[in-house]
Amino acid sequence: MEHQNNDTYLAKWLSGEMSDEQLMEFKKTPAYADYKFLIDVTDGLQTPDYDQQKNFNATLEKINTQQEEKITKVRAFIPSWAYAAAAAVVLFFGYSFFFQKTSFQAQLAEQTSFNLPDGSEVLLNAGSEITFNSFNWNNNRTLNLTGEAYFKVKKGSKFTVVTKKGTVAVLGTQFTVNSRKGFYNVTCFEGKVKVTSGKLSQLLTSGNAITIQDNSVVPYTTTETVPSWTTQESSFNEVAIYQVITELERQYNITILGKEHLKPAYFSGRFSHTNLQQALTTVFDTMEIRYTFDANSDVRIQKY
Repeated sequence: MEHQNNDTYLAKWLSGEMSDEQLMEFKKTPAYADYKFLIDVTDGLQTPDYDQQKNFNATLEKINTQQEEKITKVRAFIPSWAYAAAAAVVLFFGYSFFFQKTSFQAQLAEQTSFNLPDGSEVLLNAGSEITFNSFNWNNNRTLNLTGEAYFKVKKGSKFTVVTKKGTVAVLGTQFTVNSRKGFYNVTCFEGKVKVTSGKLSQLLTSGNAITIQDNSVVPYTTTETVPSWTTQESSFNEVAIYQVITELERQYNITILGKEHLKPAYFSGRFSHTNLQQALTTVFDTMEIRYTFDANSDVRIQKY
């Protein structure tokens, strides 16, 4: 308490706010003599010349130097592996952006349409898939197809459809590609397309088509202006009966049992996508294939 009172007296004494009564009381304290001695000594000291602006500039320069030293020291503590990790992250996202694939699918018993980055139109038939890289598409118009698709290609750089059976290259045209297990067909509806499959390289013009099946190449002409399956029908020109049956399965999303009983034969004609009973009659009766069809839509081929 006495120490706090001494500090209070000292503050008032130095500021000139102490009353005469308080001053008399303060002079009686042991601390007064010590404070009085310090005041007398400091009053006798001579204050050196002081350049305020010069001192300010020097202080500011010192602060900046200290900040730079701190920044340098902090950066030195960042390990080299951190920079490598950051670079790896950048490369990963860059790779993902440049090489990411775009994919479209058509499930069984459905069709899917979409536009490519250049405005070219694609219609996928049932059970088909297309993948492509959209980055730099206008200069590299290449896609991969599994199944069947109809293309309306905008004019531009070469347009290439890659399948397991071969490739089709065009500049601007309308055509279909059907690449299934054991079957490959290309039909040109407008312009020109170049078909390459193994040693085969053939140019197709509007109204011409080519089928590769059973190790044979069958070229033919068509009067169709669009693929029949875009209007709810599937058409065939001397196609192996096994391929026709599997197309029935895709369009109606069913499983037809007993395909091992099928005899080698080729079918020319078409079936509807809207009436299964009618489609079965069209194919099986025409080809004289015995089958059963029950209320649960189960289809079984019998020996014939």
